Amino acid sequence: MKHIKDFNLNEDVQDVDELSDEKNPIYIFNTTHTSLLVKAIKGEIDLFELAKKQLANRGVDENGFWVGFDTAKKIHGV
Repeated sequence: MKHIKDFNLNEDVQDVDELSDEKNPIYIFNTTHTSLLVKAIKGEIDLFELAKKQLANRGVDENGFWVGFDTAKKIHGV
């Protein structure tokens, strides 16, 4: 998996063209309010922690496989 910092739209056009918008990392923040993005870059919001909580709330592990809510909370430490 690529780090977003390593994702180059010009070089990876073929990759992004093959993805649906909902799976394309370029669009991940399109509907996020600017004030939240500002807080994230200032370190006031931990996006990594929020992603872990969301995965736990879905009951899935770090690979997206269903493990149940309690197990997922333990896996993600939330």
